Amino acid sequence: MPQFRKLALLCVSLISFISLFGVTFAHAEKRQTAEHSYISCAMITSEYLTALQLYQRGVTLDTAQTSLPKVSRKAKQRLSQIYQLAENIGILNAYADINTNYSRCAEKVFKQLGTPARDQLEYGYYYCAGENKRRFEIILYSDRYMNLDKVVKKVADTHLSVAIQYFQLIEKEGLLAAFDYTANNLKACLGNLRAL
Repeated sequence: MPQFRKLALLCVSLISFISLFGVTFAHAEKRQTAEHSYISCAMITSEYLTALQLYQRGVTLDTAQTSLPKVSRKAKQRLSQIYQLAENIGILNAYADINTNYSRCAEKVFKQLGTPARDQLEYGYYYCAGENKRRFEIILYSDRYMNLDKVVKKVADTHLSVAIQYFQLIEKEGLLAAFDYTANNLKACLGNLRAL
């Protein structure tokens, strides 16, 4: 990959990372009734996935930390923790852990608060969480069965084309590409909500 493209990807990832930290903390201060909300689950997960993508792309921890201008010391510590997690358990397991924790966080919020009304801000974040969970499950099914027919049988009709797309991506480029693509899909979903 040409150097300018790597630099462009780094800049986009860093800008996304910076904006997510700000949203996460602003929302955490406003939300005090429940431990988490769909928004906080999504923002924390997106922050972690962005950090893991920086690691995946070979951005050193020092470069990532010094490139984040207005981020707190705690945020930089979390960045360091994600890098350490990837070092300790491997990048694929780190992706799986982050996605699993996101699903658990959203399920816990669902048990506490239920489905938000469609006209509430939380509804979009609830939707993004559900979509991410389905994509993560498709990755797991694809890895487990390595057979498209078996994967398709596990997936709702609404997500058949997604299942086929992911299965083909995994066959062609591997699990890491699928996890990276899922992270980008989640961040795009969340980015669309912030643009409204």
